[in-house]
Amino acid sequence: MWDFSTVADHIGQALAAAEDELRLEQAVYGLDARDERELQTLLAQRLATHYSVAREAHYPSGTGRKATHRPRCDLVLSPVGKPLRLDTKPPGLFDPPDFCEPCDALWLEVKVAYQFKEGGERHGGYGAQWRQAVVADLRKMEAERPIREGGLVLIVFNESRDVLDKDLELFEDILAQKEVLAGFRQVRSVQILDRIGHRLCTAAVWPTLRRTKPDE
Repeated sequence: MWDFSTVADHIGQALAAAEDELRLEQAVYGLDARDERELQTLLAQRLATHYSVAREAHYPSGTGRKATHRPRCDLVLSPVGKPLRLDTKPPGLFDPPDFCEPCDALWLEVKVAYQFKEGGERHGGYGAQWRQAVVADLRKMEAERPIREGGLVLIVFNESRDVLDKDLELFEDILAQKEVLAGFRQVRSVQILDRIGHRLCTAAVWPTLRRTKPDE
């Protein structure tokens, strides 16, 4: 149902439009000054042109547990006009007539990695950002049997395409070592104004692959 190439195009366009706006207003701070939650919010707002978007939606396998103890997903996409059916609130009189069931939505974990930090110093946690939380999120999603389609969106800020290509290959090697299943990546890059050493903002999108079908 979900074309990851199209999703990656929309994410790349969102980042490019945000960068254009910052250049037009001659902003002191760029996209790379925003933290992970701020970038997730930016994507949610701009992707709403193409999809219904849910933020911090609870994974379906946690139904029945306290909301504070349930794992959540950063972004969940569904067709325009068909918002995700949430199990955290009872149906209301003014709810839309047509919901998207969790099994038909696209569940996306969004993570961000920065090569440099403010002042132009190299970010000491750059490598760890690729290895720890990302792998944990993909494993969490892989275990969600009710979800048919999910993926990882990794927003990367770095100095060049050469660095990016090496890092993406390294990251996929780590996924293989950890036995996390991910499909063919879609990559969309945007040239950004160099403020702290970053010249490139990239969205890399991987679909998650399942060892078993959701209904098995």
